[in-house]
Amino acid sequence: MSTTPFVHALLSTSLMLMVVCSAWAAPKEVILYNFNGGSGDGANPVGGLIADKSGNLYGTTGTGGPYTDCSPFGQTCGMVFELSPAGNSWTETILYTFTGGFDGGEPLASLVMDNSGNLYGTTAIGGNFGYGTVFELSNSNGTWSENVLYSFQGGFDGAYPQSSVTLHGGYIVGMTYAGGGNPCIDAPSGCGTIFQLVHGQNGWTENVLWRFANSSDGAFPYANLIVDGAGNLYGTTSQGGYLQNNCAPYGCGNIFQLKRTQSGWNLNPLHEFTFDTDGASPYTGLLPASGNTAYGTSASGGTGFGGTVYSLKFSGGSWVFNVLYSFSGPDGSAPEGVLVAKGNNLFGTTYSGGSGSGCFFGGPCGTVFMLTKTQSGWKQRVLHSFTANGSDGVYPDDGLILTKNGLLATTNAGGSSDKGTVFAIVP
Repeated sequence: MSTTPFVHALLSTSLMLMVVCSAWAAPKEVILYNFNGGSGDGANPVGGLIADKSGNLYGTTGTGGPYTDCSPFGQTCGMVFELSPAGNSWTETILYTFTGGFDGGEPLASLVMDNSGNLYGTTAIGGNFGYGTVFELSNSNGTWSENVLYSFQGGFDGAYPQSSVTLHGGYIVGMTYAGGGNPCIDAPSGCGTIFQLVHGQNGWTENVLWRFANSSDGAFPYANLIVDGAGNLYGTTSQGGYLQNNCAPYGCGNIFQLKRTQSGWNLNPLHEFTFDTDGASPYTGLLPASGNTAYGTSASGGTGFGGTVYSLKFSGGSWVFNVLYSFSGPDGSAPEGVLVAKGNNLFGTTYSGGSGSGCFFGGPCGTVFMLTKTQSGWKQRVLHSFTANGSDGVYPDDGLILTKNGLLATTNAGGSSDKGTVFAIVP
């Protein structure tokens, strides 16, 4: 087991603003933007949002735009957008439209921003070899341009990245959903990788730090990584880990630490999900918090079969896993986004569940929820249930951010054109 706890410095981007519990007595949803799709706008955002110091929002859409080379069936290739507040409304600016060629296509993850305002992200396909890219967008005199930092090659290299990257110490780390070369069920290209990009005189060089093997190390990661002060990496995989009972043969996923040693990198499984009580299929990364604790979600399993919220704490030289809450349907189901937190409150989204209606077989369409720590345990409250009524968004696929405008996120569908939305939950 590891002896390296999380460091508190990782909190700065996630825990920016205080939202007290009493402020949420009567929360209200506000739609900030409706995506229209077609050749002139994005559609179906999967990733979440980031915000700059001026309150502008940045994100990606998995489809949309004029280029139709991202599937044999003519699927469009997605774009990067900015939303800027203008009085009581928001104005969209399209920063880049992907073609599905060397520049990449289908960005399915959130962006990250460096101190100079450059944006970094991944595309699930495209690039020089068709297996996806890591890209940078930079602004010069009001014009944004894309630079592909790395094109994945498949095979022993990674393939099809579907998570955001992490900037740390002058290098970039991230994970690919497939690739690596280790045999996996239904994935001849491999179970995924952990990679590092290092910048040198000749550009960016990739190092594959780990190739998942669908054993105790996990398989098929969707999540972003976090980094501690010693350079160790933490993340989750959606499958692999425990391969028995309800988890056979694919595995229910795990939480891991990739530890830097003098002889290389070693992966330590910190928790293997078993479905029944602890949950399964963690699609999202970890939220670091004080007291050597991190929080996360699993999208299925648990006592209510709708997924869980959990904590992982480094204590007494080992890692202690605890389930904080299990979803059962009316309170939400399938949490797939990164949590945000402040004080005693955790905020998140669920892809389905809630009290809304009109989605799959007329059922509910997802929620925004709050968990509050009390003396008697964690108490959950649904702040909003999405409804397919032609104006509300449906299926929030990623987590929230906290800004002065409230809790902000995207929905994958719904809205006036049924192409997804950007929304806020305000007190």
